[in-house]
Amino acid sequence: MERKGVEKQREDVAHIAEPFGRPVKIYEDNSLSAFKRNVRRPDFERMVRDLAAGKLAGIVGYDIDRIFRQPRDLEKVIDHYETCGLNLIFKTGSGQNYDLTTGDGRFSARLFVSIANKSSEDASRRIKREVQRKAQKGEYHGGTHPYGWRQDDRSKLDHEAAALVRKIVDGHLAGDKIATCMERLAEAGAVNPNTGKPFTWAGTKTLIYRARSFGIRIYLGEPQTTADGGYVMGDWEPIFTTPEGEPDLDKYEQLVALKAGKSPAGPQEKSTVKYLLSRIARCGRCGYPMVGKTVWIRGKKSTSFAYNCNKAHPDACGKMGASGPRVDDLIKKLVWAQAVRASKERLLVPEPGVWAREAELKDVEEQIAELKVLWEAKKIRAASYVVTLDELEAQRMELKADRAVHTASPPIRAITPELLKSGWEGLSVERQRIIVRAVLKAVIIHPARDGKRGGAFDPARVEPVFA
Repeated sequence: MERKGVEKQREDVAHIAEPFGRPVKIYEDNSLSAFKRNVRRPDFERMVRDLAAGKLAGIVGYDIDRIFRQPRDLEKVIDHYETCGLNLIFKTGSGQNYDLTTGDGRFSARLFVSIANKSSEDASRRIKREVQRKAQKGEYHGGTHPYGWRQDDRSKLDHEAAALVRKIVDGHLAGDKIATCMERLAEAGAVNPNTGKPFTWAGTKTLIYRARSFGIRIYLGEPQTTADGGYVMGDWEPIFTTPEGEPDLDKYEQLVALKAGKSPAGPQEKSTVKYLLSRIARCGRCGYPMVGKTVWIRGKKSTSFAYNCNKAHPDACGKMGASGPRVDDLIKKLVWAQAVRASKERLLVPEPGVWAREAELKDVEEQIAELKVLWEAKKIRAASYVVTLDELEAQRMELKADRAVHTASPPIRAITPELLKSGWEGLSVERQRIIVRAVLKAVIIHPARDGKRGGAFDPARVEPVFA
């Protein structure tokens, strides 16, 4: 239907151009706003360049507001009409006099474009105010289809997609990197409804951290808050809820903390690691961290790998290596045994610690509420209100992030139920590494006892160093 409107304008432009007896070159910026200042219209810019280069005898258009909505764009064209010294054509289907070669025509064009610009500004202001009103009331604002909700009713969950979102977000909180989450989405056949393609890395990150999944209303990229510091909740079903059916805001604040670099699952590695014990395993000769590398056989990559001391580094001896799969299997069995033993002794299920800054958070929220009361009563200047509110909001967000970190389960406690139920299967390498690091500080690979390399694997060479 949108294309039909464009085709109709093309026909009208061709009809307007008929009396001039010249061929028409079409410049079309479909679905690009002529009013928004930050929108680049490639074909409009190309038209101006062609006009300046003398390639065009003039401009014809469906209406002047289809060409210009910003006075500055009109002035770009007027400059060429005034300085080229040619009798350039300018005609639209409106029937009004916009002859840009005359002073009266330029005045009419400037007047009409200014009116069109004002009309667009009025419409923009009304739309923004309506969107803001809906945000403050928690009403759904429309827009693109959010993954996890039904296409026919975006206030209702698509339970299959919502279950996948829960799995992805929980995995990320437990240690899965965004790249791993992206792979999991692709394996599940998830498609971004806005692109019709699998989720990209950026799309996966947006999916993980979006506040909508927790029922929180967003406006201009920020969660909306009430006067008492709570979140404005939307009029749709949240994906994440507590056992009581309420939005799980604690989990949302854990995500906020994780995004700020304060991981509830402990420190996250800065780079992607392919092998379980890379940089956890250490050389028994020089003590330098060992890294997993693919084993080459007769000049070709094999399916196996080994942990090697990096001889390219000046602090490393480069004289130590061990079979990666054999070492991994040994360490997994060891850590598994420790997890089972600890669970039996109830060492991995301590009660969450009490957060010491609860009173501080309550005080900041009370200050925010009091400040808003003063503002509504017009007892405080706008500048003071904005500066003070920004400072208090920043303190509140920092405190909430700190609470999310300190009240979250330690990584080993969070993962143990899943680990005890299904073992290592289904866990990403990064989550396996979190478990290993919670039990072991390092894994030392000692030289072979007979001093010979390439013999049968000797488990005695592997020394776990417990955390």
